Amino acid sequence: MKQRGLLERPFAVLLTVGVLLLLAGVARALINPRFTPIDLAQQSTLIAQIRLTGSDSKGNVTAEVVRTLKGTAPKEKITLLFNPEDPSDHGKAIGNLIAKAGEGPALLFSATDENKQAAAFLHLAGNWIRGEAAGANSYRLNQVEQNGMESMQGTWARGTDMLILTMDYILTDPSPEVPVAVGCAWAQHKKIGKIEGKVFAAQAVDLAGTGICSLFVAAENGDRIFRFDAKDGDFHDVTPALKLASTSRRAAWGDFNGDGRVDLASWDGKALSLWLQQPDGTFTRTVARLGGEVNGEWLGLTVLDVGTEGKAGLLVSLPAAAALLVPRKDDSFEVLTLARPADKGPAAAGSCLIADFDGDGLPDILQPSGNASVFYKGQGKGRFAAGTRCDVNFGKGQSVAFAGDFAGTGRFDIFSAAADGCRLWHNRGGMKFDETFALTGEMPYSVVSGVRVMAGQTCDINNDGRQDVLLAYAEGTPMLFFNRGFRTFGKALQLTEENVIPETQEGQQAAVVEDFNGDGLQDMAVVLKGGDVLVFSQNDEEGEGRPCARVTLPLGKGFVGPLTVTGWADKRCLGAWSVTAGSAAALFACHEVGQILLKWQMPGGQPEEKKVILENKSIRLELGAGKAGKP
Repeated sequence: MKQRGLLERPFAVLLTVGVLLLLAGVARALINPRFTPIDLAQQSTLIAQIRLTGSDSKGNVTAEVVRTLKGTAPKEKITLLFNPEDPSDHGKAIGNLIAKAGEGPALLFSATDENKQAAAFLHLAGNWIRGEAAGANSYRLNQVEQNGMESMQGTWARGTDMLILTMDYILTDPSPEVPVAVGCAWAQHKKIGKIEGKVFAAQAVDLAGTGICSLFVAAENGDRIFRFDAKDGDFHDVTPALKLASTSRRAAWGDFNGDGRVDLASWDGKALSLWLQQPDGTFTRTVARLGGEVNGEWLGLTVLDVGTEGKAGLLVSLPAAAALLVPRKDDSFEVLTLARPADKGPAAAGSCLIADFDGDGLPDILQPSGNASVFYKGQGKGRFAAGTRCDVNFGKGQSVAFAGDFAGTGRFDIFSAAADGCRLWHNRGGMKFDETFALTGEMPYSVVSGVRVMAGQTCDINNDGRQDVLLAYAEGTPMLFFNRGFRTFGKALQLTEENVIPETQEGQQAAVVEDFNGDGLQDMAVVLKGGDVLVFSQNDEEGEGRPCARVTLPLGKGFVGPLTVTGWADKRCLGAWSVTAGSAAALFACHEVGQILLKWQMPGGQPEEKKVILENKSIRLELGAGKAGKP
């Protein structure tokens, strides 16, 4: 959604009014649709990234210009003035922010009104400070902005580093977008079934390899598969027709026998079964034979490449360790236990994440463990270094975590939710992560605290190439947060607001977002606390579909994954996605038709790229059908 409309107030006036509102107290953060970062960039005559270099007891702060984004910055150092003894406490608040920022990034905005009076904003440590010109190369800082839509927090809430990236994007892109609303809505919801007993997961699976996903629900009294029928426009329980009689506490989909069809790996709490898909689409069961011990509660089950050509392996997340299940020629599995750090540390409390976290083109494993995590660096297909301690803290107790490129940098960040709250670990590169949840816009004010998160997922609910977040709760309604770009979110599509459905407020057992009806738009499936299965479909008012490419890996040949694929629309990164054969396809989308560029690198291979023309429909692409080289 482009925000290029006329403002109710010009920049210079906005800089000097609103004191009464600011002094009224801290309000809940909201997005201001009338003054967006695009408006800020357009109306500023100077935008400069600065670094604070020193201060004195009189309130004089010096800063040097790191680079100029717009306008002409002075070559001399900039002086920022404030009164540390200000009786209104603004001086104390400004001093605290300057001390907090240290030598971290700061962004200075300046504009001149019709009377040639220069006003300014300074953004540092995730906060706005209002100011004015005070002479050549000097600015006087007056007050710290409070939260609220009409303050500058409504224009951009937190994240100075991300605001710098946002300004770079706005000033270089011919048609920049910084959404103020999600831009889509639920058209309807349908109850498509009811699950008896406890539900452990909801997953999207492309059973036929056509790009159209079915809904799989793992449950203690029998798994279920629901498929959309375009002929009657409804969902149907096709589990009996598929002859699937699995009962799963943990489940993963992949091609385990190399025949080019997706199969189900199902752990029922006692044994691992493989439900192999037959040529007619039905499933037959075989008990997996494990050549080693896999003891303890299985916290997670995930598909990955383990070096067996065409056959998927499995990663089992365990409290004491993580184990690889490597397919043998006789259809049994070799068990390889990954080596934890020497001190071992506390037991794991959640499922491992698999993605290329360090950016070397090879998938890594990150295992939650107490107040830290264990990092297993990928060394090739099915090979991982001994575990080392990593300071990424998933939270206390059982956690739900997932990877996503929320900052749009081409690197995988980590979102986790546990009993002691949510965290968003921003990937700076080189396995350096910063916890930035407090700097994510509306999300810190909107997530439900003290309630267990049952499921979470990275998605793109509005097909704009900015990765969004789904959270499902044991109590309350599920929530979706849309990404404004560069790790800043707004609240979107909460059911109590969009569709008043009282039963959703009781909580969910599982949830997943995917295009289940083939219209190119992502739907949301939830399993409520009482077992009802609901699907929420989007309303496509234009009826022309949305431009997007869905990218996957072929089954039964080549690299199983996960493979990192990034998309680019000109200079804007459409995000990095992990692609695994047999899982739901990665989604690269834009609001407008045109050309995008996909980039990836197979293990041991050379960087590859492909230009794709997006039209008003969903395009499906398979990457890497050939053999990859050895790393």
